[in-house]
Amino acid sequence: MNMALQPQTLPTENGYYPLAPGKLAALTIYYERLAPFGEKPALWPEGISALRLKKNDIAVYRTLFQTIGEKWLWVSRLEITDEELGAILDDPDTEAFAIQQNGAFIGLLELDFREKGSAEIVYVGLIEGATGSGTGRAMIEHGFARASERGIGRVWLHTCHFDSTQAPRFYEKCGFNAYQLAVEMMDDPRLGGKLRVDAAPHVPLVPKP
Repeated sequence: MNMALQPQTLPTENGYYPLAPGKLAALTIYYERLAPFGEKPALWPEGISALRLKKNDIAVYRTLFQTIGEKWLWVSRLEITDEELGAILDDPDTEAFAIQQNGAFIGLLELDFREKGSAEIVYVGLIEGATGSGTGRAMIEHGFARASERGIGRVWLHTCHFDSTQAPRFYEKCGFNAYQLAVEMMDDPRLGGKLRVDAAPHVPLVPKP
């Protein structure tokens, strides 16, 4: 996904605009941080480590993706085949890490270096109960370190109002600055069977008529 976003045909008048049945609209915030990021490797809390995932680790990736992301309506990696996901994991310009705590998987970090001069933090998240220990900050710092090693001067990511309400402040504490807002339209994955109907209870489920 190349930033900045290209203008789309959206209403410009203030007001309320009904969504088509089965659709969701998310207010999305794009953040970036420019180099320098700091040259030191990430300082992981005691017992925490990052394991690089490759094609043979598809099952681990999918389990972490669904366990962490279902609450936030993560769906993109559920819409592709194992062959497509394996190609992403084996691409030299993408990196995915399973975060471990004393051998147990607790987090997922995915980085994309395919856009020249930029690195995207595609996914970053922890399982419930693993936050608040400094691991999330270390994951972001690991992304910065990987970008520095590749000589990349910009790291970016996006979040939306379906995500944790703490996410924007967390990214700002990590040195990111908001630079663009967008509205993302998507099919509600809970209606199509990609996620359970009780996923993301903070996002109301409006059934199709």
